[in-house]
Amino acid sequence: MAFGQDLQPTAAIRGHLQFTHSGLVTATYFINPLGYGLRKASDKFDVKLSHHSLINNLPNGSLLLGIQARLNTIDVLTKMVEGVDLDECEEYADEVVASYERVRAIMPQTRLFLLSIPVGAANPGISALSRMWRSSTSTIDATAISRADLDDYDEKAKEILSRVGGDFDPVPVPAALFQWLWEHYLSRGAAGDPIAPTRAGALDDATAAVFCAGALDEGAQADSNRRIRPSFVPVIKVVQPDYAYRQSYQSMLTPRSFPYSGMTFPGGSEFLNVLEGLPDVTVDWGMRVSTKPAEQVLKNNELSLRRLGEQMDQRDQEVSFAQNTLMSKAQMLGEYNQHFEVNGGESEVSFTTVVAIGGPSRDATLDAVNTIKRRYKRFQVEMTAPVGAQVDLWSMLIPGSPPRRAFDDFAHILPSDMWSGFVPFTSSQIGDDSGPVIGVNLLSGNFEPIHFGIMEAALHDLSASFAVTGELGSGKSYFLKLMAVLVHDMGGQFLAIDRSQVGEWEHFASSIDKAVVIDLANPTVSLDPLRLFDPRIAGERALDSILPLLDLSPTSGAGAAASNLLTPRGIAEHGIRSLLDLYHVVRRLRDQPGREEEYADLAARLGTIAERVPVLFDPKLRPLQLTAAATVIRSHNLALPSAEELTTPHLYNRLPLTKRLGTALYELVGVAAREAFLTDNGRFGLLVGDEAHHFTQTQVGSSVTSDFSRDGRKHLAAIGLASHDPATDFQGAAHNLIPNRFVFRQRDETLARNSLEWLGVDLAEAPFLLQILREETSPPIGPGRQVPDERRGEMFMRDALNRIGRGKVLGPARPDRAAAITSTPAAAGTVRTSALKRQVTP
Repeated sequence: MAFGQDLQPTAAIRGHLQFTHSGLVTATYFINPLGYGLRKASDKFDVKLSHHSLINNLPNGSLLLGIQARLNTIDVLTKMVEGVDLDECEEYADEVVASYERVRAIMPQTRLFLLSIPVGAANPGISALSRMWRSSTSTIDATAISRADLDDYDEKAKEILSRVGGDFDPVPVPAALFQWLWEHYLSRGAAGDPIAPTRAGALDDATAAVFCAGALDEGAQADSNRRIRPSFVPVIKVVQPDYAYRQSYQSMLTPRSFPYSGMTFPGGSEFLNVLEGLPDVTVDWGMRVSTKPAEQVLKNNELSLRRLGEQMDQRDQEVSFAQNTLMSKAQMLGEYNQHFEVNGGESEVSFTTVVAIGGPSRDATLDAVNTIKRRYKRFQVEMTAPVGAQVDLWSMLIPGSPPRRAFDDFAHILPSDMWSGFVPFTSSQIGDDSGPVIGVNLLSGNFEPIHFGIMEAALHDLSASFAVTGELGSGKSYFLKLMAVLVHDMGGQFLAIDRSQVGEWEHFASSIDKAVVIDLANPTVSLDPLRLFDPRIAGERALDSILPLLDLSPTSGAGAAASNLLTPRGIAEHGIRSLLDLYHVVRRLRDQPGREEEYADLAARLGTIAERVPVLFDPKLRPLQLTAAATVIRSHNLALPSAEELTTPHLYNRLPLTKRLGTALYELVGVAAREAFLTDNGRFGLLVGDEAHHFTQTQVGSSVTSDFSRDGRKHLAAIGLASHDPATDFQGAAHNLIPNRFVFRQRDETLARNSLEWLGVDLAEAPFLLQILREETSPPIGPGRQVPDERRGEMFMRDALNRIGRGKVLGPARPDRAAAITSTPAAAGTVRTSALKRQVTP
């Protein structure tokens, strides 16, 4: 039985510098993993190049770690409130408080990536032989470590990291992390695993006294009733005297062999990615690496080739398969040698990999071991849990641990460019660093919360606009309402255009205090552009609206007449303050000699709509003022053209007046939102457009979309659009500038393909994603083809950093907000409230 105190090498800690009993000094850093997930192969090759630079510049004995840890609920809530004044946003404060229990119930985890590098030897006068004899006692006098020594070691570490490059953004760990790491190893997979410290705290310096004791029982002999024959089960039972109830059963896996034919990159070499998503256990991994330069490898290859030649000479008369075997080895050695001759910057990597699985019981741990072995069969990697070497392999994950025989027994050798295809420091994280939690990450398998800092993005000069696509009933409208209510609760304002016949946005707005609902068919406000906008621009805005509505060209006779009247000079000369004034002026000018033809035409065209459209011509209605925190424009009674009518010239020219009118009013709403939100009023504004083709396919609507996507970040504004087909509705430079993209279920193959390509997925590289989107994203199954509660809200996402992943939308944590979003009013005025809870089942 091994004891933890014998395995813990630390004698003293000074910040991120560790001084071991054997005299080794290491520096440990948090590593920022590179975005990977579902990105294109070209992006993944960039990640591989970063790992190639890393491995070629690490000193021998460096340790790479991927530690599965609990996510601190308080850290999640802290990120949610970053940049929000909770005194002014009480409703959002209620949302954050309600999120506490939900996050705890989900029990999200994360993976901490660490790099520990040797940076020198303390007490260099002590020989290696002396250190070996004195391994049980400390050779470090913690009080004798001077500031100058610490600076020297720190400079050496910075020099190494400078050669590696800044892709991984290494950050020194706090001293408390060493203590946490040790306690995590002792309780791996058991209840009560402590929260990892990620920031510098009170514990800046420490000695070996901070590490608690533990006993490692290889084979779990204490659990066996057999006293004569020992247990040969590859399991370590870890018991801590101070926490006897917190027993952990752990097993160490290491690769026995990799595929003989090699591992293709990308897709076939990232073998550490399969460790995520195992329930009831904790899985950590560690990799200890050493490198040799190409020159030394070439010399060793010459010696190996000479020995092979001698063996072939000795056995050339022998009738056996040995000669063929030796010839095959010589050929492989030649290819290996040529690889280093051609690639001068290469190095040879010797690496030992340990996968540590811990659970609360032996059965749970062994079940997870078998699951991992089955997963690795797909990579043709054979994993083994060597009996008798479990404790030695367990110790390999401890920074500063001295070399042991097992490290060499299970080491593998590869050229550095092939090793870099393992890309160990990668992440499937999506979303922002802070902001409200909109869902959880499904691709990583750890259910990390997805933050979407829609208001923070604008403050950081990033576009906060987003677009959503999916089939009917997939969750597009739900997501739009979620974002709208979050913007409202955080102190912003939104305007939403409601096309639904049942008025789902109107019903949703009823849950928001002082929300304004406007029905364009039964108007209570005016959208007259001459009354709505500043006099400097009112004429131009009016022309943009009425010329297409009247089917006039700006250069035609009647069109030119309207253009002349709506110049600043013409407005002042004729006293035009509204569209009704314009109509009266045109009728008066029609009767003057010499102007009959063009003004008669213009008067006739205006007359066809003046009585029919009070929302434009009734001077008694007050102009629309977008000052309310929530505004919903109901356009369900407007006749709007289809996407085909908008994009086909001859069909557009034949549009009836009702559809032209609907389009004009639709555009005016967008223009009004642009004028109100794209101003520096200190308040965030969100324009929400469902059924986006009605808006994006018109010239004015496209211009509004472009302004929001290009300039929204300058004025604390964003646009949120939803559509069924991004290939037709989200085209052009303006839409390419919308970084945040969400794809919900699409069962139609063409639409699903369009959606994934719009997201940035290369289906030639990952064709399986098409099936996942069509069949495994919120799939309707069972009686009535209903989506199960736990599967609702699944989607693909691309964030502002172009990372692509898969997640699940949760919805508001507040029950009243969730009910308002989920509820849908029926045609008879009753309310159908879905009981489906958009929660994740842990």
